[in-house]
Amino acid sequence: MSVTPIIGLEVHVQLLTRSKIFCGCVNRFNPDEPNTQTCPVCLGLPGSLPVMNQEAFRLSVTTALALNCEISRFTKWDRKQYYYPDLPKGYQISQYDLPFSHDGTVRVQVG
Repeated sequence: MSVTPIIGLEVHVQLLTRSKIFCGCVNRFNPDEPNTQTCPVCLGLPGSLPVMNQEAFRLSVTTALALNCEISRFTKWDRKQYYYPDLPKGYQISQYDLPFSHDGTVRVQVG
C-alpha cells in the first residue's frame, strides 16, 4: 500500500516595499520615533479609505505565478475583527473566502 501525503500551507511573507500595503506610510521599524509612521487609514479613522500598494500587488502576483497558482477573476478583502492592545482600529484587512490566488504547488523530493 502506497500513501501520498498532501500538505496544505498558508504562507505569510514580508514584501520588500517602501510603504505599507493599504496606505503610503513608510513600513520601516522606527523605535526612536513611535507612532510617527501612521495615517488615518492606519488608525482606521472614519472616512479613510485604504488603497492597495501597487508594488505589493505586483510582487504578490509574481509570486503566485511562480508557485503555479490559479489567479482569481474576482477577489475581495475582509475586515477580521481582533481586539489586541497593539491594534487600535480593532480589525485587520485580510482575505478569507475569495483570495486573489490559490491552489499553487511546490514539489519537494523526499528521500
